[in-house]
Amino acid sequence: MYRALVEDRTRVQGADHPETLRARHGLGVNLGRLGRWEEALAESRAVCAIRARVLGTDHPDTLVSRREVAVALGWLGRWAEALAAYRRVAAGRERLLGPGHPDTLAARDDEAHCLERLGRGPEAVALYRRVAVLRRCVPDVR
Repeated sequence: MYRALVEDRTRVQGADHPETLRARHGLGVNLGRLGRWEEALAESRAVCAIRARVLGTDHPDTLVSRREVAVALGWLGRWAEALAAYRRVAAGRERLLGPGHPDTLAARDDEAHCLERLGRGPEAVALYRRVAVLRRCVPDVR
């Protein structure tokens, strides 16, 4: 159904239209849900590239697409690449929303998870702690 929707939206509204990109984003997410991570990654990368060109690199929709790229990379076990993508998401959200915004903090949690998967435990713990402090869950004790 998503492929048909993407085809229809592309034909009627054009490849760069926000609704076409939203449908393509949904296709990528659903490919991932089906465990077809290589296809999900390719679709998410394509949508991210168009959104970055049309909307800008720090637009919320572009950052959502970039996160889907990172998710797919993680599921494929490509943790170093996922880490770089999550860091770009976190940096963009920090510029756009500020360091304490829930979306920024969620991106930093994703970043810490990648650090864990890469065996970089002390860095992960430090980042998790920084996120917890910003969420005001724990005192800032240094």
